[in-house]
Amino acid sequence: MPTRGKKAAAEPVPETVAEPEPPPPPPPEPVVKHISVAAAFHEAQLSFAKHRKCVEALQAARAAAKDVAEWDDEYFSCVACVLPIYKREAAAERIIEFVVRFATQHGGEVDVDEAFVEGLCFRLLKLANHKDKAVRFRVVQLTGRIMNQMAEEAEVSDDLFESIEKSMLARCRDKVPLVRAWALKGLFRLQDPSQPGDAITSELLRLMSEDTAKEVRMAAISTVAPSKHAIRAIMLRTRDSCAEVRLHALAVLRDKVEMRWLSISQRVHLLEGALLDRTPSVANACAEMLTGGWLRKGCDNDVLALLRAL
Repeated sequence: MPTRGKKAAAEPVPETVAEPEPPPPPPPEPVVKHISVAAAFHEAQLSFAKHRKCVEALQAARAAAKDVAEWDDEYFSCVACVLPIYKREAAAERIIEFVVRFATQHGGEVDVDEAFVEGLCFRLLKLANHKDKAVRFRVVQLTGRIMNQMAEEAEVSDDLFESIEKSMLARCRDKVPLVRAWALKGLFRLQDPSQPGDAITSELLRLMSEDTAKEVRMAAISTVAPSKHAIRAIMLRTRDSCAEVRLHALAVLRDKVEMRWLSISQRVHLLEGALLDRTPSVANACAEMLTGGWLRKGCDNDVLALLRAL
Protein backbone atom coordinates (compact mmCIF):
# COMPACT_ATOMS: atom_id res chain seq x y z
CA MET A 1 0.00 0.00 0.00
CA PRO A 2 1.12 3.50 -0.61
CA THR A 3 2.43 5.47 2.44
CA ARG A 4 -0.02 7.96 4.03
CA GLY A 5 0.62 11.55 2.93
CA LYS A 6 2.54 10.54 -0.19
CA LYS A 7 1.14 10.28 -3.66
CA ALA A 8 1.46 7.01 -5.37
CA ALA A 9 3.96 7.01 -8.18
CA ALA A 10 2.30 6.86 -11.56
CA GLU A 11 2.91 3.71 -13.49
CA PRO A 12 5.02 4.32 -16.60
CA VAL A 13 3.03 4.51 -19.78
CA PRO A 14 4.44 2.15 -22.37
CA GLU A 15 5.70 3.89 -25.54
CA THR A 16 3.58 3.34 -28.57
CA VAL A 17 5.65 1.95 -31.43
CA ALA A 18 4.26 3.02 -34.74
CA GLU A 19 3.86 0.16 -37.16
CA PRO A 20 5.79 0.68 -40.40
CA GLU A 21 3.63 1.81 -43.28
CA PRO A 22 3.18 -0.81 -45.95
CA PRO A 23 5.10 -0.09 -49.16
CA PRO A 24 3.07 1.62 -51.85
CA PRO A 25 1.50 -0.76 -54.35
CA PRO A 26 3.38 -1.09 -57.63
CA PRO A 27 2.05 1.05 -60.45
CA PRO A 28 -0.53 -0.75 -62.53
CA GLU A 29 0.60 -2.28 -65.76
CA PRO A 30 -0.20 -0.02 -68.68
CA VAL A 31 -3.36 -1.16 -70.30
CA VAL A 32 -3.53 -0.87 -74.05
CA LYS A 33 -6.99 0.23 -74.95
CA HIS A 34 -8.60 -1.81 -77.65
CA ILE A 35 -10.20 0.43 -80.22
CA SER A 36 -11.82 -0.24 -83.51
CA VAL A 37 -9.77 -0.13 -86.67
CA ALA A 38 -11.77 2.81 -88.02
CA ALA A 39 -11.29 4.77 -84.77
CA ALA A 40 -7.53 4.18 -84.87
CA PHE A 41 -7.32 5.42 -88.46
CA HIS A 42 -9.37 8.48 -87.54
CA GLU A 43 -6.98 9.32 -84.69
CA ALA A 44 -3.91 8.61 -86.82
CA GLN A 45 -4.91 11.10 -89.50
CA LEU A 46 -5.04 13.92 -86.96
CA SER A 47 -1.46 13.84 -85.66
CA PHE A 48 1.79 11.90 -85.96
CA ALA A 49 2.04 12.05 -82.16
CA LYS A 50 -0.90 9.64 -81.86
CA HIS A 51 0.61 6.96 -84.08
CA ARG A 52 2.46 5.02 -81.38
CA LYS A 53 -0.61 4.55 -79.20
CA CYS A 54 -2.77 3.71 -82.20
CA VAL A 55 -0.25 1.12 -83.42
CA GLU A 56 -0.09 -0.51 -79.99
CA ALA A 57 -3.87 -0.53 -79.71
CA LEU A 58 -4.32 -2.14 -83.11
CA GLN A 59 -1.62 -4.73 -82.43
CA ALA A 60 -3.41 -5.71 -79.23
CA ALA A 61 -6.78 -5.71 -80.97
CA ARG A 62 -5.54 -7.97 -83.75
CA ALA A 63 -3.95 -10.35 -81.24
CA ALA A 64 -7.26 -10.56 -79.37
CA ALA A 65 -9.46 -10.87 -82.46
CA LYS A 66 -11.52 -14.05 -82.69
CA ASP A 67 -11.43 -13.97 -86.47
CA VAL A 68 -8.09 -12.54 -87.65
CA ALA A 69 -9.02 -12.82 -91.32
CA GLU A 70 -12.11 -10.69 -90.73
CA TRP A 71 -10.02 -8.17 -88.79
CA ASP A 72 -7.53 -7.96 -91.66
CA ASP A 73 -10.39 -7.35 -94.09
CA GLU A 74 -11.58 -4.44 -91.97
CA TYR A 75 -8.05 -3.06 -91.75
CA PHE A 76 -7.53 -3.15 -95.52
CA SER A 77 -10.90 -1.51 -96.11
CA CYS A 78 -9.59 1.45 -94.07
CA VAL A 79 -6.31 1.45 -96.01
CA ALA A 80 -8.27 1.47 -99.26
CA CYS A 81 -9.88 4.77 -98.27
CA VAL A 82 -6.59 6.64 -98.76
CA LEU A 83 -5.67 5.04 -102.08
CA PRO A 84 -7.78 7.34 -104.32
CA ILE A 85 -6.20 10.49 -102.83
CA TYR A 86 -3.57 11.76 -105.26
CA LYS A 87 -2.94 15.15 -103.68
CA ARG A 88 -0.27 15.15 -100.97
CA GLU A 89 -2.67 16.25 -98.24
CA ALA A 90 -1.42 16.24 -94.66
CA ALA A 91 -4.09 13.84 -93.40
CA ALA A 92 -3.44 11.39 -96.23
CA GLU A 93 0.33 11.46 -95.64
CA ARG A 94 -0.24 10.78 -91.93
CA ILE A 95 -2.30 7.72 -92.81
CA ILE A 96 0.41 6.48 -95.17
CA GLU A 97 3.00 6.88 -92.42
CA PHE A 98 0.70 5.11 -89.95
CA VAL A 99 0.11 2.12 -92.25
CA VAL A 100 3.85 1.77 -92.87
CA ARG A 101 4.60 2.00 -89.16
CA PHE A 102 1.99 -0.58 -88.23
CA ALA A 103 3.30 -2.98 -90.86
CA THR A 104 6.99 -2.60 -90.04
CA GLN A 105 7.17 -1.87 -86.32
CA HIS A 106 8.73 -4.75 -84.39
CA GLY A 107 9.17 -5.10 -80.66
CA GLY A 108 6.96 -4.69 -77.62
CA GLU A 109 4.63 -7.36 -76.40
CA VAL A 110 3.15 -7.98 -79.80
CA ASP A 111 5.48 -8.64 -82.71
CA VAL A 112 4.34 -7.82 -86.21
CA ASP A 113 3.07 -10.87 -88.03
CA GLU A 114 5.09 -11.14 -91.22
CA ALA A 115 2.25 -13.09 -92.78
CA PHE A 116 0.09 -10.00 -92.23
CA VAL A 117 2.67 -7.84 -94.03
CA GLU A 118 2.71 -10.20 -96.98
CA GLY A 119 -1.07 -10.30 -97.08
CA LEU A 120 -1.25 -6.51 -97.08
CA CYS A 121 1.33 -6.18 -99.85
CA PHE A 122 -0.37 -8.80 -102.02
CA ARG A 123 -3.68 -6.97 -101.66
CA LEU A 124 -2.03 -3.71 -102.66
CA LEU A 125 -0.23 -5.23 -105.65
CA LYS A 126 -3.55 -6.44 -107.07
CA LEU A 127 -4.34 -2.75 -107.59
CA ALA A 128 -1.01 -1.83 -109.18
CA ASN A 129 -2.55 -1.65 -112.66
CA HIS A 130 -5.62 0.33 -111.58
CA LYS A 131 -6.93 2.87 -114.08
CA ASP A 132 -6.87 5.61 -111.44
CA LYS A 133 -3.41 7.22 -111.28
CA ALA A 134 -3.96 8.02 -107.59
CA VAL A 135 -4.45 4.36 -106.73
CA ARG A 136 -1.35 3.34 -108.69
CA PHE A 137 0.66 6.05 -106.93
CA ARG A 138 -0.46 5.07 -103.44
CA VAL A 139 0.03 1.36 -104.13
CA VAL A 140 3.67 1.74 -105.19
CA GLN A 141 4.29 4.30 -102.44
CA LEU A 142 2.92 2.04 -99.68
CA THR A 143 4.43 -1.19 -100.96
CA GLY A 144 7.84 0.35 -101.55
CA ARG A 145 7.99 2.06 -98.18
CA ILE A 146 6.91 -1.09 -96.34
CA MET A 147 9.58 -3.16 -98.05
CA ASN A 148 12.33 -0.59 -97.53
CA GLN A 149 11.52 -0.06 -93.84
CA MET A 150 11.17 -3.68 -92.83
CA ALA A 151 13.86 -4.96 -90.49
CA GLU A 152 16.85 -6.62 -92.10
CA GLU A 153 16.10 -9.92 -90.35
CA ALA A 154 12.49 -9.97 -91.53
CA GLU A 155 11.72 -12.90 -93.80
CA VAL A 156 9.72 -12.33 -96.96
CA SER A 157 8.62 -15.07 -99.30
CA ASP A 158 10.09 -15.41 -102.78
CA ASP A 159 6.59 -15.07 -104.21
CA LEU A 160 6.21 -11.62 -102.68
CA PHE A 161 9.65 -10.49 -103.86
CA GLU A 162 8.88 -11.65 -107.38
CA SER A 163 5.46 -9.99 -107.35
CA ILE A 164 6.89 -6.70 -106.12
CA GLU A 165 9.68 -6.78 -108.69
CA LYS A 166 7.26 -7.49 -111.53
CA SER A 167 4.76 -4.82 -110.46
CA MET A 168 7.35 -2.13 -109.75
CA LEU A 169 9.21 -2.69 -113.00
CA ALA A 170 5.91 -2.34 -114.85
CA ARG A 171 5.08 0.89 -112.99
CA CYS A 172 8.54 2.25 -113.84
CA ARG A 173 7.06 2.74 -117.31
CA ASP A 174 3.86 4.36 -116.04
CA LYS A 175 2.73 7.48 -117.87
CA VAL A 176 2.63 9.45 -114.59
CA PRO A 177 6.06 10.67 -113.38
CA LEU A 178 5.13 10.46 -109.69
CA VAL A 179 4.19 6.79 -110.09
CA ARG A 180 7.47 6.06 -111.89
CA ALA A 181 9.48 7.81 -109.18
CA TRP A 182 7.89 5.86 -106.33
CA ALA A 183 8.01 2.59 -108.25
CA LEU A 184 11.76 2.77 -108.69
CA LYS A 185 12.19 3.67 -105.01
CA GLY A 186 10.36 0.45 -104.18
CA LEU A 187 13.07 -1.52 -106.00
CA PHE A 188 15.87 -0.32 -103.71
CA ARG A 189 16.24 -3.53 -101.66
CA LEU A 190 15.62 -5.81 -104.63
CA GLN A 191 18.53 -4.68 -106.81
CA ASP A 192 21.72 -6.72 -107.08
CA PRO A 193 24.49 -4.50 -108.50
CA SER A 194 26.99 -7.38 -108.32
CA GLN A 195 25.19 -9.01 -111.25
CA PRO A 196 26.03 -7.28 -114.57
CA GLY A 197 22.69 -8.22 -116.09
CA ASP A 198 20.51 -7.32 -113.10
CA ALA A 199 17.18 -6.19 -114.55
CA ILE A 200 16.45 -3.78 -111.69
CA THR A 201 19.82 -2.02 -111.86
CA SER A 202 19.48 -1.74 -115.64
CA GLU A 203 16.04 -0.15 -115.28
CA LEU A 204 17.30 2.34 -112.69
CA LEU A 205 20.15 3.35 -114.98
CA ARG A 206 17.74 3.71 -117.91
CA LEU A 207 15.43 5.98 -115.93
CA MET A 208 18.39 8.00 -114.68
CA SER A 209 19.55 8.81 -118.19
CA GLU A 210 16.41 8.74 -120.31
CA ASP A 211 13.40 9.79 -118.25
CA THR A 212 11.99 13.18 -119.19
CA ALA A 213 10.89 14.05 -115.62
CA LYS A 214 13.54 15.51 -113.35
CA GLU A 215 11.97 13.98 -110.22
CA VAL A 216 12.32 10.52 -111.76
CA ARG A 217 15.96 11.06 -112.70
CA MET A 218 16.68 12.33 -109.19
CA ALA A 219 14.91 9.37 -107.59
CA ALA A 220 16.96 7.00 -109.73
CA ILE A 221 20.19 8.71 -108.68
CA SER A 222 19.25 8.28 -105.01
CA THR A 223 18.06 4.69 -105.35
CA VAL A 224 20.71 2.94 -107.43
CA ALA A 225 23.40 1.17 -105.40
CA PRO A 226 26.96 2.44 -106.01
CA SER A 227 28.84 0.30 -108.54
CA LYS A 228 31.21 1.05 -111.41
CA HIS A 229 28.34 1.31 -113.89
CA ALA A 230 26.18 3.33 -111.49
CA ILE A 231 28.95 5.78 -110.58
CA ARG A 232 29.62 6.50 -114.24
CA ALA A 233 25.92 7.10 -114.80
CA ILE A 234 25.66 9.41 -111.78
CA MET A 235 28.66 11.39 -112.98
CA LEU A 236 26.94 11.96 -116.30
CA ARG A 237 24.02 13.51 -114.40
CA THR A 238 26.37 16.21 -113.08
CA ARG A 239 26.03 17.61 -116.61
CA ASP A 240 22.25 17.18 -116.76
CA SER A 241 20.20 19.91 -118.41
CA CYS A 242 18.41 20.54 -115.08
CA ALA A 243 20.35 22.29 -112.31
CA GLU A 244 18.39 20.45 -109.61
CA VAL A 245 19.47 17.11 -111.04
CA ARG A 246 23.10 18.26 -111.30
CA LEU A 247 23.00 19.42 -107.70
CA HIS A 248 21.42 16.15 -106.55
CA ALA A 249 23.99 14.06 -108.40
CA LEU A 250 26.83 15.94 -106.70
CA ALA A 251 25.20 15.41 -103.30
CA VAL A 252 24.97 11.66 -103.90
CA LEU A 253 28.58 11.49 -105.09
CA ARG A 254 29.68 13.41 -101.99
CA ASP A 255 27.72 11.24 -99.53
CA LYS A 256 27.91 7.77 -101.08
CA VAL A 257 31.01 7.61 -103.29
CA GLU A 258 34.54 7.78 -101.88
CA MET A 259 37.20 9.61 -103.85
CA ARG A 260 39.34 6.46 -104.10
CA TRP A 261 36.55 4.76 -106.04
CA LEU A 262 37.07 7.22 -108.91
CA SER A 263 39.93 7.13 -111.35
CA ILE A 264 42.09 10.24 -111.64
CA SER A 265 40.58 11.03 -115.04
CA GLN A 266 37.07 10.76 -113.54
CA ARG A 267 38.00 13.11 -110.70
CA VAL A 268 39.42 15.70 -113.08
CA HIS A 269 36.49 15.41 -115.48
CA LEU A 270 34.02 15.84 -112.63
CA LEU A 271 35.74 18.94 -111.25
CA GLU A 272 36.23 20.54 -114.68
CA GLY A 273 32.52 20.41 -115.36
CA ALA A 274 31.00 21.12 -111.94
CA LEU A 275 33.34 23.86 -110.70
CA LEU A 276 32.63 25.86 -113.86
CA ASP A 277 28.88 25.21 -113.78
CA ARG A 278 26.76 28.15 -114.85
CA THR A 279 24.58 27.75 -111.75
CA PRO A 280 26.34 29.07 -108.61
CA SER A 281 24.72 26.53 -106.27
CA VAL A 282 26.12 23.65 -108.34
CA ALA A 283 29.63 25.12 -108.42
CA ASN A 284 29.45 25.72 -104.66
CA ALA A 285 28.31 22.14 -104.07
CA CYS A 286 31.27 20.86 -106.07
CA ALA A 287 33.66 23.03 -104.05
CA GLU A 288 32.11 21.69 -100.85
CA MET A 289 32.58 18.13 -102.09
CA LEU A 290 36.21 18.88 -102.91
CA THR A 291 37.08 20.53 -99.58
CA GLY A 292 34.67 18.89 -97.17
CA GLY A 293 34.62 15.43 -98.71
CA TRP A 294 37.74 14.68 -100.71
CA LEU A 295 40.18 16.81 -98.72
CA ARG A 296 38.86 16.05 -95.24
CA LYS A 297 37.71 12.46 -95.62
CA GLY A 298 39.78 11.20 -98.51
CA CYS A 299 43.09 12.94 -97.80
CA ASP A 300 42.91 13.62 -94.06
CA ASN A 301 43.16 17.39 -94.65
CA ASP A 302 46.47 16.94 -96.51
CA VAL A 303 46.39 19.43 -99.41
CA LEU A 304 49.42 17.92 -101.09
CA ALA A 305 47.82 14.48 -101.00
CA LEU A 306 44.72 15.94 -102.64
CA LEU A 307 46.80 17.59 -105.37
CA ARG A 308 48.60 14.32 -106.03
CA ALA A 309 45.21 12.58 -106.27
CA LEU A 310 44.24 14.93 -109.09
